Amino acid sequence: MKIENSFVVSAPPALSWAILTDIERIAPCVPGASLTEVTGDAAYKGSIKVRLGPVSLTFNGEMRFIERDDDAWTARLAASGQAGRNKGTANTDVAFSLTPEANGTRVHIETDLRLAGSIAQYGRGAGVIQVVAETLIAQFTQCLEQNIVAAPQQAEVPPPPAEALSAFALFIGAIRRMIARLLGRGQ
Repeated sequence: MKIENSFVVSAPPALSWAILTDIERIAPCVPGASLTEVTGDAAYKGSIKVRLGPVSLTFNGEMRFIERDDDAWTARLAASGQAGRNKGTANTDVAFSLTPEANGTRVHIETDLRLAGSIAQYGRGAGVIQVVAETLIAQFTQCLEQNIVAAPQQAEVPPPPAEALSAFALFIGAIRRMIARLLGRGQ
């Protein structure tokens, strides 16, 4: 499933690039994520907690830069994770690029997400997944702005508690936004 998102960072492209490619620094802003190990210059291990109603899953996996052009402000990441025994896997290829914008930098993200196993049943509604992705990006952007961009003098960002990401709450929010979009088009 292909997902596209974009957001604006209130910093110039060179600073935004330095921040967004510093995985250790931005990991605390990813909802439910925890960076557990740096395995190389461009490779990392971590986990992300997701709660799907009464079921809580933890995906353990790896992420690495597979392409990175510091001059053009473009990169590609590959990530894979597994949730417990036979609960499912997630594999993704993420391309992102930065372009200057009047108030900072626009970050454009293209994600190719592949789900397998029992977790794949939640990926059937691509529209819902897109809205959930928008919610996650909004949470990430808010954390990034509040904790990193607004305070560049801080050496480290205190990590928020690694709470499970509630897919149920995101799903309800996604449904509300989809209904609002449909009603907005009809007026």
